Amino acid sequence: MKVDTTAIEQEIAAYEKQLRQHYSTKSRLMEEIDSLDPDDWHFIARKSDLDDRLYKMYDKIEEVENGLMDARAKKQAIEADKITGDNTYKILICFDKLYATMTEAERRRLVEILIDEVQIYPERQPNGQWLKSVRFKLPIIDHDLELSLDNQDRVEVVCSMVRFKKH
Repeated sequence: MKVDTTAIEQEIAAYEKQLRQHYSTKSRLMEEIDSLDPDDWHFIARKSDLDDRLYKMYDKIEEVENGLMDARAKKQAIEADKITGDNTYKILICFDKLYATMTEAERRRLVEILIDEVQIYPERQPNGQWLKSVRFKLPIIDHDLELSLDNQDRVEVVCSMVRFKKH
């Protein structure tokens, strides 16, 4: 499975570029303040203007740094979701082997993780069917997966689960 992080990586690169520019501007402002001549007729006004620009630059730097941290956190969350999806996919491939080694509590927890909702009929149907639909919640599927057994517009899936006993 591949996760496209191109957009968030571009956002991170843009923030990093802005940050470099702001730090450069801050350095130039500090150099200008340091190079002011105290004997200059407009020294106080020029120093005040440069100080104002420097304080505004600190605000801009803080804003960009916060945006950069948020973007990096988003990327980390996207990658963490991918890891969860990969793990779930691997579990599903070896489901029969894994299920056979699980305790009852682990099996119950797995069902809670995989199944979002199960609908049953109030009474058994004339054809013997009592299960109406099952909605799965799998991180490897982009949309909700729902199997309905009573609607002609849906795909009916029947599976047989066999429990193997260890000798």
